[in-house]
Amino acid sequence: MFVGLAHLTRPLNALITGAAVAIGMSLGGGEAAWFLCIFGPISAMLIAAFANIDNDISDVAIDRINRPGRPLVSGRVSLRAAFFFSLIVLTIGLLSAGVCGKGALIVAGGVAVWLVIYNRWAKRRLLIGNIMVAIAGGLPVVYGGIIAEPAPGHWRILWLGFALAAAFHLARELLKDIQDVTGDRAAGARTVPIVLGITAATRLSGVYLSFIALFSIIPAILLWLNAIYLWGIIALIAIPSTIACLQLWRKPTPHEAGKWAEITKAMMVVGIVLLWLAAP
Repeated sequence: MFVGLAHLTRPLNALITGAAVAIGMSLGGGEAAWFLCIFGPISAMLIAAFANIDNDISDVAIDRINRPGRPLVSGRVSLRAAFFFSLIVLTIGLLSAGVCGKGALIVAGGVAVWLVIYNRWAKRRLLIGNIMVAIAGGLPVVYGGIIAEPAPGHWRILWLGFALAAAFHLARELLKDIQDVTGDRAAGARTVPIVLGITAATRLSGVYLSFIALFSIIPAILLWLNAIYLWGIIALIAIPSTIACLQLWRKPTPHEAGKWAEITKAMMVVGIVLLWLAAP
């Protein structure tokens, strides 16, 4: 059961969240006490883990169709155990955020409520759920900045990190919805691929990824960041995004969407790391 509980937290996604907070603290330019560098990322990882567990609890009926191997659907973990585990994770996450200050606690608590609303209501609403997840996915960078108390002039870079992460999260959510059409339709959801059709939604996601590539280059053109960012973005974001656009247009299938959903997550991580490496 313990392995199943760990699987519910989606550890890789939680680790990415913690890393984004750490990068946000660095981008903020402030001087953070050593314990903030520990509790800041940990608090975000735990809030993300709580939201992931709650997502599985909310999606049992959908996962029976889309992901029958998930811990709750397969019977490896009971709903009762998952619920109490989520409360423990949330409590420790909020306590960790409280160590980081009032601002961090307010943001962490707000995000937890935000994601419960997403899981229980917004996920099945056209675009609303996608946008809510994108906003939550972009916040770890800003959250890290809040904890570190940014130096003057550093907020621009933090909000750029937020925009970059949120944009990629939105692309990934759109692509994941294409994979999940069967279960979502059975649950009565109104997602983009259900409303527009799989082919149109897949091609739209590809076009959106190409726009992200253009957006990502703008900060370098404006000379906010150095050449490391520009060439890194061209090689690791712009070119793969262009390939994604072409592939998704040529093969608008759930399988292709699923493949690029995972690649998009990797591109988001690369974009944030490039921002960190190139920031003044």
